[in-house]
Amino acid sequence: MKAKITQQDYSASLTAEPLLYSETKTLAELLLQGESLESIKQRNLQENLIMHKRTGSLKRVTTPIIRRLKAMSDDILQAFLESDDYNAKIILLYIICNTDRLVRDFITNVYGDKVLIQSDKIVKADIEQYFESVYSESDKLLNCSDLTKAKLKQTLMKILADAGLVIKQNDEFIITRPILGEQTRSVIHADGGDYFLKAIGEISC
Repeated sequence: MKAKITQQDYSASLTAEPLLYSETKTLAELLLQGESLESIKQRNLQENLIMHKRTGSLKRVTTPIIRRLKAMSDDILQAFLESDDYNAKIILLYIICNTDRLVRDFITNVYGDKVLIQSDKIVKADIEQYFESVYSESDKLLNCSDLTKAKLKQTLMKILADAGLVIKQNDEFIITRPILGEQTRSVIHADGGDYFLKAIGEISC
């Protein structure tokens, strides 16, 4: 079974789309209870269910949450809600990989390579080299402002840090290989996520 990859092109939308862990959990509870995604979306926009501090950007924040919930199978959704914070954040990161190519390719091509060679950190040069390769494929991102490019790098690495894969230390990011619970590993494998499990060092092939 293949993972449900929903974004094939690079996008700059990540600048406004951090991990959003607690917010996603809040809306995921409603989805598990049987409420439709459209209803959840409209309720959140009207009632601010996630208690977003800046109501003016509520719509912008709601969009990635709904996209990520839509990408969750029933089993993934249930595991996400039942797991402790550590494992639930890994599950959410997996879903973000499926819905954002920029994150997915970094996890597989940079983080995964570091894990493979047992390197203990990601340095600024690694991040710059990755984005140069992205720019060579995507005129859209190449033509973004310097501010947007910097924000993309910042948000990408913050997502990894918030999910527990790295610890920021000055200009470097110390790699902390995750140790998944059996349910987390099993549900991601069943969802077709072996590419993700391999990248974070949970399987060897």
